[in-house]
Amino acid sequence: MEIKYSELSKRTKSSEIRELLKYTRIKDIISFAGGLPDPSLFPIKDVTRITEEVLQEKGFLALQYGPTIGEPDFIDAIREHTNQYGEEIENDQICVTSSSQQGLDLISLVMLDPGDEIILELPSYLGAIQAFERTGVIMNGIPLQNDGMDIEILSNIIKKKLSVGKKIKFIYTIPDYQNPSGITMSKEKRLKLIEIADKYSIPIIEDSPYRELCYNNSKVPSLWALTNSKGIIQLKTLSKMLFPGMRIGWIAAEKEIVNKFSLMKQSVDLCSPTINQLIIAQYVREGLMKATIERAIALYQEKIACMLNALKKYMPEYVTWSKPTGGVFLWIKLPDYMDSKELIKKAAENKVIFVTGKPFHCDGSGKNTLRLNYSFPTIEQINTGIFRLTETIKEFQKLNKELIY
Repeated sequence: MEIKYSELSKRTKSSEIRELLKYTRIKDIISFAGGLPDPSLFPIKDVTRITEEVLQEKGFLALQYGPTIGEPDFIDAIREHTNQYGEEIENDQICVTSSSQQGLDLISLVMLDPGDEIILELPSYLGAIQAFERTGVIMNGIPLQNDGMDIEILSNIIKKKLSVGKKIKFIYTIPDYQNPSGITMSKEKRLKLIEIADKYSIPIIEDSPYRELCYNNSKVPSLWALTNSKGIIQLKTLSKMLFPGMRIGWIAAEKEIVNKFSLMKQSVDLCSPTINQLIIAQYVREGLMKATIERAIALYQEKIACMLNALKKYMPEYVTWSKPTGGVFLWIKLPDYMDSKELIKKAAENKVIFVTGKPFHCDGSGKNTLRLNYSFPTIEQINTGIFRLTETIKEFQKLNKELIY
């Protein structure tokens, strides 16, 4: 039987990063590839206890279908959580999702048509690029500077598109400890971004999976807070600050927009897992979520310091890197003539693996970049792994010089 696949399925591409996972199976390899939390933070005993209590007290509810928009107890808990971190959200502004990746999926389904124009950072989150690209949109990448996207280029691109009758559907940004770069957008640039978006009536998608993981006590107000939620569609997830296996997140937006996402979600999965929402709701109410985040911050502060020290100690002068103050990723830039994809096989032989940078660029650039994760490996593994990565880069540099001359 010959199956005729949809145009959307034809536009859905395999992730180059997924192809790298085979290397993580190599014995004794040190992986900087995934964005995994440190499993030592997983509150197994608390979750076991709370699960038993939820099943005993609300078992018939926990194991049943729930409201598409989310369990009321969970939505109450999320409002309580966000208020603790300086973001005022009303219950009717929340739609629960199966992590923020489903939020990106819903955005692509609700907001995008083939040929639409959108703006995102260069580089940007691969999962967002995949979700948007399959719809047939035109993606315009705005280069990142040390304090966020280049606002001048952003403004010029919007004007250029308008001059030929094109309107930007939305601007997608990860302002806090960006994936993959680790860069944080300054308050000044956030205000300018808001001003531009308001001037041209362009919604902003604020993807915010790492915001709570701030390591220097100098958190910049979110776009949601700076605008009092006007013109912002915010994506949140518990995957980085709590436990990714729960697959729970939410979309925050103005009520009428949330209702549109909820309607589309009905056709996607009916509802997110009820039992997971009730477990997390109690976890938050008991103050355990905030405590878990504080433990994560203490641990990841030590890990990022270790990685930065190791990079400074081992890396040659022709390699540069970002200096994150939160989140879980760090960005490496190699000389322009190097291709990080060509490093992979040699790195695997040296028992270290990373993620290549090109897939994070919607324009196909970035071949000389790579992403490192520091939340999952141990302190010892970080130090050893950076040494191995440095040796790999030096070997590759030597080979390139021989080829050039």
